[in-house]
Amino acid sequence: MGRTPLILLPPSEGKASGGEGHPLNFDALSFGALNPTRARIAKSLGQLSQRPRSSKKLLGVKGAALEKAMADNAGLGEAPTLPAIERYTGVMYDAIGYPSLGSDARGVFDRGVIIMSGLFGVVRPSDLIPAYKLKMGARLLRGKTCAAIWKPLISKSLAGEAENRVIWDLLPNEHSAAWDPSKVLCDARFTVKFVERGPERQLKTVTHLSKLLKGALVRHIVSNSTEAGTADSALRLAAGFTHPEGYELDPDLTTEVDQATELVFLKK
Repeated sequence: MGRTPLILLPPSEGKASGGEGHPLNFDALSFGALNPTRARIAKSLGQLSQRPRSSKKLLGVKGAALEKAMADNAGLGEAPTLPAIERYTGVMYDAIGYPSLGSDARGVFDRGVIIMSGLFGVVRPSDLIPAYKLKMGARLLRGKTCAAIWKPLISKSLAGEAENRVIWDLLPNEHSAAWDPSKVLCDARFTVKFVERGPERQLKTVTHLSKLLKGALVRHIVSNSTEAGTADSALRLAAGFTHPEGYELDPDLTTEVDQATELVFLKK
């Protein structure tokens, strides 16, 4: 029997406001070794929130969205918190449907999911965090992207989690840059691509539905964790996944890429 699969997810661009939890406490977060860097980034982000022009450039938003982002970043130390799984919203998290999962599947999600964050590095779904705005690709400290700052630290943290486990790597490129899979020994690593055929029968990577499709796949994984937790049965589990939009695993397109098995789901 395999161990609980490790599922790597990005955060959401949008985040729920408010919360009922105590203000941010770094010592209460998972992966405590990241706390010194978390504190440095939070301090720099808070200072930057006093400078609208610099914040606009860093955060990539304007108008009311910029004002809200600056207010959130300025109040990191005093704002109420929510569990990360409630803070992160959007298409992928809606498709996961965490509140409607069965208790066993929620337990698998809580133990197995790790969410990457420009501010916090990585967090677990239950970690209490405030609303904030910071992309993994933002250049905050000495001109380095958050991904570059976090890469050695996240890689070390994941190395301590991944031994004898299957990794389901559902990260987009921006967040993939924040860790080094070659430094993380695991039983197997799976990445995912959704494709469809164009008018000339050429294959096109699906982008507009990728978050929805990944969310549905996560729900399938945590609802079938025994199969998802071993390399051989994970392939069978992926073969049994059919999204209502018509995407199914294509064994002929599934290949080994960068020390991982790239599972390719084709729209039939």
